[in-house]
Amino acid sequence: METNTKIPSGNTLPKLQRLYGKKAVSLLFSSGTSFFQYPFKIVTSSPSEQAKVPLRFMVSISKRNFKNATDRNRIKRQVREAWRTQKQPLIEVLVQQQKNLEVALIFTAKNILPSSEINSKIKRVITRLMQDHEVHNTTSG
Repeated sequence: METNTKIPSGNTLPKLQRLYGKKAVSLLFSSGTSFFQYPFKIVTSSPSEQAKVPLRFMVSISKRNFKNATDRNRIKRQVREAWRTQKQPLIEVLVQQQKNLEVALIFTAKNILPSSEINSKIKRVITRLMQDHEVHNTTSG
């Protein structure tokens, strides 16, 4: 049981770090702030209650842009893999500041992008999230 409350290290993406459930998702979209970093619209929220993990995220792809479920699933796999391998610096910043963050990535491109391009875009998103979070921390203290 203690392994669930421990912060996972390395490049894993356990279920605890995924944002799911109607209540959690609707709360994120109703109270979160957003910005755009092509090809993603990013919605973030800092929940007030202390969570088991400092960072939770979800991926959403429009059925309007990608009719085939196989295409949507492929993009989700690409995005989750890029996030999994590059999220560690953001988690370290959040743990250091003792904050929580919930992130929703909404894929807005009209076609499937190569994995290398998605990796570079996710890296930009994580860098921006780290910068935004550091700015919020310095202005409040």
